[in-house]
Amino acid sequence: MIPPPWRLNLSTPGRHGIVLGPDPHHVGVARRWADRIARDTDSASFALITAVSELVTNAQRHTRSGDPGGTTTVVVERRPFAFVLTVTDNGPRPGPSIPVPRIEDRREPLAAGGYGLRVLDTLAAYWDWSGKAGGPLTVRALLERGTRPAAAGGTDLSHR
Repeated sequence: MIPPPWRLNLSTPGRHGIVLGPDPHHVGVARRWADRIARDTDSASFALITAVSELVTNAQRHTRSGDPGGTTTVVVERRPFAFVLTVTDNGPRPGPSIPVPRIEDRREPLAAGGYGLRVLDTLAAYWDWSGKAGGPLTVRALLERGTRPAAAGGTDLSHR
């Protein structure tokens, strides 16, 4: 089998997917891929690119997706006014507890790390996760696409 990253061939129009490996450089691959998928202005694609980056980083740091041979699957569905993002990991590493996505209660505001889901919570209109204890976990987020209001008289000047 060819090592990741590789694109998924999804049959539904407007849905795009990529499988990434455990290499930390794949986070940058994911950001560039998300930017191309967004096909939008910088301000409109910022939320998608940032959310992809944070969730892939979390999968690599906190799950078997970051171990040798691990993968992270990212799927983006383009909708007229939103992106639906799903990121699926390989499940938790062996240990005494099974971690689940949660926003950390920060007692030290200058602590390094631990802000990924807080950033996602700020950017997303909605997010949740699904999976079974000990198995792969999927985080899903709805990210609204920035739209420019039409100018007076109904003429859209955003393409000039």
